[in-house]
Amino acid sequence: MSRPEIPEAIKRAKLKRLFDPTTIAIVGADETNPYAARPLRTLDSDAQVFFVSNRSTSAFGRDTYPSLKHVGVPIDAVFSMMSAKWTVSLAEEAADLDVGGLISIAGGFAEFGDEGIELQARLSSAALRGNMPVIGPNGVGYINVPKKLDLTMAAPFERRAGGVSIISHSGAVLEAFAASAWRAGGVGLNYLIAAGNEPVTDMADYLEYLVDDDETRVICLIVEKIRRPREFFAAAARAHLAGKPIVAIKLARTERSQRMAMSHTGSLTGDAWVYEQAFKQAGILRADEVDELVDRVQFLEQIPKERWTPINGLFVLTATGGVAAMAADLAEEEGVNIPDDKRLAEWVGTILPGTTVANPLDATGFTVSRHDVFRLLLETYTEGPEFDAYVFFNQVAEWNTRQVTLSEMFAEHAKRSGRPAVISPLAGPGARWLEETRVKNEIGVGNGLRGTLRGFSTMGAFMRLRPGLHVGSPTAVTSLPRPAVAPVISEIGPILSFVDTMTLLAGAGVPVAQYQVVRADDAIRVSFAGPYVVKLADLAHRSEHDAVRAGVSADRLDEVVDELRALANENSLPNAVVIQEQVVSSGEAFIGVRGTSELGPVVAFGLGGVFVEILKRISGRLAPLSMDDAAELISEFDDLDVINGARGQPAWNREQLAQILAAVGELAAAGSDWIDTLDINPLIYGPRGFVAVDGLCLLTSV
Repeated sequence: MSRPEIPEAIKRAKLKRLFDPTTIAIVGADETNPYAARPLRTLDSDAQVFFVSNRSTSAFGRDTYPSLKHVGVPIDAVFSMMSAKWTVSLAEEAADLDVGGLISIAGGFAEFGDEGIELQARLSSAALRGNMPVIGPNGVGYINVPKKLDLTMAAPFERRAGGVSIISHSGAVLEAFAASAWRAGGVGLNYLIAAGNEPVTDMADYLEYLVDDDETRVICLIVEKIRRPREFFAAAARAHLAGKPIVAIKLARTERSQRMAMSHTGSLTGDAWVYEQAFKQAGILRADEVDELVDRVQFLEQIPKERWTPINGLFVLTATGGVAAMAADLAEEEGVNIPDDKRLAEWVGTILPGTTVANPLDATGFTVSRHDVFRLLLETYTEGPEFDAYVFFNQVAEWNTRQVTLSEMFAEHAKRSGRPAVISPLAGPGARWLEETRVKNEIGVGNGLRGTLRGFSTMGAFMRLRPGLHVGSPTAVTSLPRPAVAPVISEIGPILSFVDTMTLLAGAGVPVAQYQVVRADDAIRVSFAGPYVVKLADLAHRSEHDAVRAGVSADRLDEVVDELRALANENSLPNAVVIQEQVVSSGEAFIGVRGTSELGPVVAFGLGGVFVEILKRISGRLAPLSMDDAAELISEFDDLDVINGARGQPAWNREQLAQILAAVGELAAAGSDWIDTLDINPLIYGPRGFVAVDGLCLLTSV
C-alpha cells in the first residue's frame, strides 16, 4: 500500500502540534466505551480538552460537541476512540479543518484484509489532503508524561517523568516497558508512542521528531519493520550526532519463513540478521527483551550526560565474597572491564587483612561498623585514576534501612568524582528510600547484578561508538545497468557465467586470479604458469558435481579438460572449462552481497572456504560501505586470530581488504536492481595480496 508523502516541513510543524498540543478533541468517549476513561488524565494537563460525540450531549461531566467543526477553534490533536469505519469519516472531516493531527487506536484496518485495506487507503488519502500526521491506527496511542497527556487506550500506570522516549510497533510491549520502568531508580519517561500500522506517519518520522526534542535524552525502539530505511537511518545518524543513544529490540528475530536461496549469502543473511548488522552500522545498541531494555538504558537516563564514561575500568565494591565472585563472572559475560590493580591490592591488604583482590573488593562486614575505614576506601578508589565508574552492591532492600548511611557515604564520594556511580541491590529492584540519595547525588540505582552490569555495558558501548557513524544511502551511488549478456540457467536460477562474473568483479575493483576459459573444440593456450585449478566454469555448486581439479600440471591439462567435459556431458551440465592459476594461500575470506532486503542492499563478510559453512559466522553492513565501516567489519573477526596471522601465517593486509569490501559495497548499491545474491568465495590472501578465485552471481528475474 502506498504511503502519503506529506511535505517534511509541514509534517514537522504538525507533529509538534500533535505531540505538544494546546487544544485536544477526544472523539467517541462516553461512559459506554470501555476505554473511555483511559485518556482522562489529560484533563489535568495544560491543554484545553473538548469532548466530541454525536451520541450523547455530555461525557464525564462535560458538554460534548456533535462534530469537530462545532468546536469552533483549531484543534492540535484529535484522539479517536471510535471504530475503523467512523475513524475514517472523522479523518475526512478533519482534513477540511485546521487540525494538527490524528491519533487512532482502532483495529480493523490493513491487518483485517480487503475491507480494512480500503479503509486504510481512505485514511491515508484524507491525511494527505489535510497534511495531517496520523499516529496509528491499530495501536494504543501516545503519552506525553511530563505534560500529562494520555491520549491512549493503555491502562493508567505509575510513572516518573524523565528523559527516555520510546517508539513501539507493539502497544502491549510499550505498556510492558512502562511497567518495568517503574521501580526505584528505574527509568523516567518522556514520550511513549505506539506506531501501529503506520500508513501515514512512521517510526522514521517519530525518531526525527525525538532527535529535536530537548526533553528526550535517550531513545528506545521496539521494531517490527522499518518501512523507510533511508529516512530512518538518516534520523539515527542525527541522533548519534546529537549524543542521544538509541537502544532497540528487534521483534521476530527468528527466521520462520525466510526464502533459503541456494547461495551462501542467501542462506546466511536473513532479514533478522540484516537488521542486526544495520543497527551496528548505525550505532543503534541492542536489547532482546523488555526488562533488559530498561536495564540497558537506566543509567543513561538517571546519570547526567556529562558524567558518562566509556567504562574502561569499573570499581565494584561489595560486602560479601560471593557477590564479588558473581560480579566478576557476569562482568566478563556482559563485556564490562573490572581491572585488578596490584598497587591497590597491596594497599587494601593493609586496611583489610586477608584481602588480596582489589577489584571486585569484598570490604567484608568489618566496614559496616568502621565507617572511618569505609570512608578511606571510598576516598582512595574514587580519587584515583584507575577507574572511570563505580558500583556499590549491597543489600539495599526496602526493609534494610541499616544500609542508608553506607549508601549515602558512597553516593557523596562518588558525586565528587564526577564519574558515573551506581548503588544496586544484590538482587532485584532497590528500595524506594534510595530515590532521594539518587537525585541529590546524581547517581544511578541499579537492578541486581546482571541488570546493573548491562546498564554499564550499554553506557560504555555508546561512549565508545565511532564519531560520524551513519548508514549511507544506496541512491547516492550511480546505478549500474544489468549486464547485456545471456545468463546461464542453473539449478538455482539465472546466474552470470564465470567470465561475466569475474569481469564484473574486476570492473568493480576486486583483484581476480588469472584464468582462461576453454569451450568445445578450443585449443588450450595458457599464458600463465602452473600448477593450475581446472573446473567446470558455469555451475552454481561445483563441489556437488565433483567438478574441480586442483594441482594440475601443464602436461595434464588436455587430459583433465577432457575429463571435465565428459563429466558435463554425462550430467547435462554446461561444458565450458576454466583453467585458473592455483593461487598460493595463507588465508581465505568470504564476501557476499544481497541485492535486496527490507533495509536495502547488504554486504556480508566472513572467513572463506568451508569455514563459512561450518562456522556460519558472518557479519555485514548495508551498502554502500565507508572505509571505516569496512575496517570495523574486519575487526569483528579479530578474536579468531586468523586475520592477525595464525600459526605463523602472515597477517592479512587490512587496508587492501577494506578497499575490496568498500568496492563490493559500491557494486552492491549500484547493481541492487538486478543482483539477487553475489558470492566471492574464496577471496584468497597470499604473497600478492587478495585475489578472488571464484564468484557466483545469482540474478533477479527480468
